[in-house]
Amino acid sequence: MDPNLVEELKKMFSNDPFAKQLGIELIEFSPGYAKVRMKVENSHLNFFGFVHGGAIFSLLDQAFAAASNSHNYSSVAISMSVNFINAPKKEATLWAEAKEVDKSRKLGLYEMTVRDDEGALICRCDGRVYRIGKPFIGDGGA
Repeated sequence: MDPNLVEELKKMFSNDPFAKQLGIELIEFSPGYAKVRMKVENSHLNFFGFVHGGAIFSLLDQAFAAASNSHNYSSVAISMSVNFINAPKKEATLWAEAKEVDKSRKLGLYEMTVRDDEGALICRCDGRVYRIGKPFIGDGGA
């Protein structure tokens, strides 16, 4: 894939309004792969004082979205199965990684994990996408 196209896509995913609101940053990005991070803030906590599952899921979903759309063709999630393993600490920085396992013309399968800054596994997820097939930038280039 053209390195300029990869940079344009990275810039596009880095400017996601919802991710910005949650403080999610795109750290690594390449075709079929993405890594994002989020520093846990008080706004990410639930009424028990634990990190809200929705905040963790949103972090996972951002990595999933970037990885599954990294080939410059729009993809939408059709399923996600999340297993929460450990509760992160309030002061943690969380890292989510999404890796492409299988890619066909219309479907993609991804594995995602969230770990804290000490490497503890917070959750694991499998996700599937349907590829709509419309390029984001130019005529596709992928």
